[in-house]
Amino acid sequence: MTNPLQGPRPCLPLRTAMTTVVLSVALLASSGPAVAVDNGALGIRPANEADFFHFSLFPGAALEATAIVTNHSQSPMTLLDYPVDGTSTPQGAFALANQDDPRPGVGGWVHLDADHITVAGNAELKVNFRISVPAGTPPGDYAGGLIIQSPPVQGQTTKVNGDTAVRLDVIQRQGVRIYLNVAGTAVKSLQHGDMSWQQNGDALTFTLPLKNTGNTILHPSANLDISSWVGANTQLTFDTPESMLPGANLDLHAKLTQAPLIQAGNAEANITSEAGTGHVGTTINYAPWPLMITGLLLALAALYGSWRMVRFVRRARRAIAQVSANEREAPQSAVS
Repeated sequence: MTNPLQGPRPCLPLRTAMTTVVLSVALLASSGPAVAVDNGALGIRPANEADFFHFSLFPGAALEATAIVTNHSQSPMTLLDYPVDGTSTPQGAFALANQDDPRPGVGGWVHLDADHITVAGNAELKVNFRISVPAGTPPGDYAGGLIIQSPPVQGQTTKVNGDTAVRLDVIQRQGVRIYLNVAGTAVKSLQHGDMSWQQNGDALTFTLPLKNTGNTILHPSANLDISSWVGANTQLTFDTPESMLPGANLDLHAKLTQAPLIQAGNAEANITSEAGTGHVGTTINYAPWPLMITGLLLALAALYGSWRMVRFVRRARRAIAQVSANEREAPQSAVS
């Protein structure tokens, strides 16, 4: 029998009845990021801080710390206990990695006495750990977390589309963040890419790519100035990320609703963060296809009319010139 503390495993038994194949799938809710500290059933928090762990260490140094795990249920609970690295999602949210993800940072530097703990009902348990920064680690900000994970609780099986049985098994996964600063020279640097825009119906969505190229955590924000000769001058605010870890990439978005039918102008983004300020712009030119086709036809008609007019003027000039030449030759003929 599989140990439930070994982590989530999909269960895929196949069963044939008549000509129908029934698929039973165990979906485990442990693949998402763990960001909560206490969900009312389980909790984990620092022993000496209000919210998260905040450490400062030199390369090669280590320290001891304690987390408090709380079991709010009536019964004892055996939990997985493991460290992970922290990440920034593409939307700018902080997230803790999954159990099987690589741990090149904080997740690999935290050492626990055991990989599972048992907490009595309605009780708290101290979990001691040691964090050791390898010698030669580059300076800067690092992030990770300490995870507690319950065994899966089997859910009810329901049918989807009348022939597929799906069972949702639930795993409680809570994490407390660990922020670590490795002493050394802080480099604050934020790089932006080319801003782009996309039209969707009567709305324009602007996308601004950013990358934290320094070694410190940044908290960027940006606003957008739109100027246009058709009168759509306005200001927008990009969505604000929670944070950007060093090396993180994310896209900021701003949306202009009820955009003009025709747009011809410029958009400039102003970016602010601990790294300073930056600016990036783009042009905005668009019009509906029917209007563009009509404009093209009108332009072609005007061009054709101009060509006919030029042709008419040229013919008229040649005719006048011919008449003048004939008039000059007529007297000479009469004399001879």
